[in-house]
Amino acid sequence: MSGPEWKVDVPMKVAKKLAESLRQGPIFNDQGRRYLTEIKVAQLDGIKIEIFANEHPPPHFRVKYAGEAANYTISDCTQLDGDLKKWYRNIKRWHQDNKDFLIERWNKTRPSDCPVGEYREET
Repeated sequence: MSGPEWKVDVPMKVAKKLAESLRQGPIFNDQGRRYLTEIKVAQLDGIKIEIFANEHPPPHFRVKYAGEAANYTISDCTQLDGDLKKWYRNIKRWHQDNKDFLIERWNKTRPSDCPVGEYREET
């Protein structure tokens, strides 16, 4: 038998900070660095589109399909690496229609210690 349960109300501001920290992923060292946490942006008929919450430059997204994967820049959909070359036109067309959504998801998932930071269009 355990002792009595103690409950302490936590101010909403403090709870929101914890929720934000948990959303950013687990901290894995004493400097506050976090694990890379993938954020699934979309999935349809075996296609998976991902953004990682703590990533290297340039801002990019990953497409996985039929056991293959490739990374593309958010700015202009340049293929950075990977396979899926025969699907590039499809991915490029999707990117044109969904670039604003990708930017929004990239910016929304940036942890405070992300080395890349938010995406901003060059002017």
